[in-house]
Amino acid sequence: MEAPPFSQPFMYWVGMDLDPAISAAEKEELSEFYSRVHGREVVATNPGFVGMSRYELLDPDPRGGVHTGPRWLAAYELENEAAAATYAQRNDGPAEGRPSYSTWPDSRQYTSIVWRMLWHQIATRGTATEPPDSIFMVGMNVPPETDAAGLAEFNTFYTNTHVPEVMEYGGYARGTRLELHRAFAHPEPGCPRFCAIYEADAATTAQRNERRSNRAPLSSGPPTWEQHDTIWRLVYKRI
Repeated sequence: MEAPPFSQPFMYWVGMDLDPAISAAEKEELSEFYSRVHGREVVATNPGFVGMSRYELLDPDPRGGVHTGPRWLAAYELENEAAAATYAQRNDGPAEGRPSYSTWPDSRQYTSIVWRMLWHQIATRGTATEPPDSIFMVGMNVPPETDAAGLAEFNTFYTNTHVPEVMEYGGYARGTRLELHRAFAHPEPGCPRFCAIYEADAATTAQRNERRSNRAPLSSGPPTWEQHDTIWRLVYKRI
């Protein structure tokens, strides 16, 4: 059921938090149901959905608060814009037009949905032949007054300079840039416009803190880059 992670032009993300009161057994039951039942049903019943991978938060944003990401992340792969449009239309339409899914375990009461977003891919660097052991995700906004020229400078620098530098210091196999297509749910101050995902193997995941502390300074960019706002920096471990 699974397409290679981050290989399709569109993605749908669902971020879920867990109540601390959930037991280890209930968490395991819920995770198994999500992976083996619910995730498969979402892929099977939504046209153009071609795969799903799941992740658990490993390193939250050290700033905490509104910058903290959800405990679980499900990333669905969509083959084209038509699939994204169909999903959005179903979401906005009457309930009877949406797919029916199997009943969740009772442990569902310990969960809450905090992220639901559609993204489209705008650039990628590097290659990956295996699913990542972990992913480093950075969400950011450009200043609200940014014009077309400033945005072009931002994107050129981000894709051609910043992403390769982060990949080099972090030992990442691939870096993928996404732009928000639509946000259905995200805590305030809202979903970032851009996201970069850096894929790590097991050795790189284990060495992430050492690599961060020893990295060289990153290049300065154009004014729009220097004024960007980073909403979250998160590391997720593949489930």
